[in-house]
Amino acid sequence: MMTGLLISLSLLLPATDSLSAVQRSYARGEKVRVSEGGSAAAYLFGPDATYTAAAASWNYGNDLSPLVREEGRGLSEGRIDIGILVRLDSLSAVRGKVRYANGVKRGVLWNSSSDYSTLYPYVMADTVGGDLRKEEYVFSGGYTARRGRFHWGAEGAYRALHEYRQADPRPRNIVSDLAVTASAGWRPVPGYVLDASLAYRRYSQTQTMSFLNERGKNTAILHLTGLGSHFARFSGATDTNMNTRYTGNGISVAAAWIPLRESGWNAAASYSLLEIVHYLPLPNQTEIPYTELYTREADVRVQYLSRSGELAWKAGGFARFQWRIGQENILDNGAAGYIRELARAEMFRSGTLAAGLDGLLQWRRCWSLEARAVYTRNEENYAYPLRSLAHSGLRAALDAGYRRQRGLWHWKAALGGGLYRPFAGGLRIPEEYTDVRVAAYWQEQYARICAGSYDAHLLLYAERQLSACLSLYAQASGGAGFPTGFGSAFYSTLCLGINF
Repeated sequence: MMTGLLISLSLLLPATDSLSAVQRSYARGEKVRVSEGGSAAAYLFGPDATYTAAAASWNYGNDLSPLVREEGRGLSEGRIDIGILVRLDSLSAVRGKVRYANGVKRGVLWNSSSDYSTLYPYVMADTVGGDLRKEEYVFSGGYTARRGRFHWGAEGAYRALHEYRQADPRPRNIVSDLAVTASAGWRPVPGYVLDASLAYRRYSQTQTMSFLNERGKNTAILHLTGLGSHFARFSGATDTNMNTRYTGNGISVAAAWIPLRESGWNAAASYSLLEIVHYLPLPNQTEIPYTELYTREADVRVQYLSRSGELAWKAGGFARFQWRIGQENILDNGAAGYIRELARAEMFRSGTLAAGLDGLLQWRRCWSLEARAVYTRNEENYAYPLRSLAHSGLRAALDAGYRRQRGLWHWKAALGGGLYRPFAGGLRIPEEYTDVRVAAYWQEQYARICAGSYDAHLLLYAERQLSACLSLYAQASGGAGFPTGFGSAFYSTLCLGINF
């Protein structure tokens, strides 16, 4: 329904320019340009002409030693993506996106929940692992307009995810994720736009675990709480301990300073808060909250763009810091026939920093060379029994690209690679208080996290004009990673799409 609405809208509303489909596509690939950021109103001032793009793609990945084994050792996924931008006139525009994905996350271990990076460390896990099938729908749309020096906009996005396993133990997860954003701003000085936005997020996930073979219930089902710890009281494959529910609410604020020309300072900053409560169903009562996770994230970026004749460049710096605080509820023994919450204790805390510099040089809008260096650091602590994890490192990457649009054709190619070098770190997992299998897993994962690595990737793209309003393109990309002392990783994407 949403897909048909987007395509119908793009066909019914007239374009406000005379560019062909392949020319629009080439213009959207311009590298030295102002980024939209997260604002629902900023794209009104972007350089893109009206367009509609639809693509079908196949993603495949195989990682023998993944950094996050909880997300699986590989992925086989088919996707359909549709996006539109319609310039209603010189003062208003609408945009929309639709995505459908269906595939398999292979070799998931020590995690039975969806959205692991959002819920960590409070996920449910089993000791067997296996493949998780996934089906995902994403819809988003927005409108923005301006009058005089002021502009405003609104945007909504919704994601629905279903993940399940077809072998014992059988988790089934249903995710609902809604976000609504409002933004407004003005032009305080000639040549620049100041934009501010406010967003609300509502998150929920329900999870059930089942067995078709009752003999399989000797499998341990664990409610993890961080760095190898778990609620021993609720472990095991009993019916009352195999269903969970998460609900979350969050807000975020953002601001952007956007140049209206092809050169100038571009800056953006955002801050977000997300609180997720984890509920456990219990006998003789509906459910009880037993963990709460508070996630905070601050993000800032400053960049300068310049264009003079055939030479263009941009350079800047960025930093992102995320910290998590996890609270566990202290529950009584249920002697009264139901379990009561007695107190709360802060047990888990983590902080993650990613900061770096990047720059891009472009000549004749065809050749490009991009460099990037990122420093990362992560620290995690669990209060009792004391557990800790710390690691840091530096990644440097270099990418070269070429693209060209001539007549009815548009093609591009990119080749790049990077190196990661770890710095000092440490892991403390007291084995006397930890399940043997969990302790062994964390030791192995820590060795993988601290391993140096190098990687390379390649992209090839070709597009052909079929008519004044329609073009067809094909894209192939792939890459490989080689961590020191561990198995390599490979990923690839094949895509076929149309622009009109």
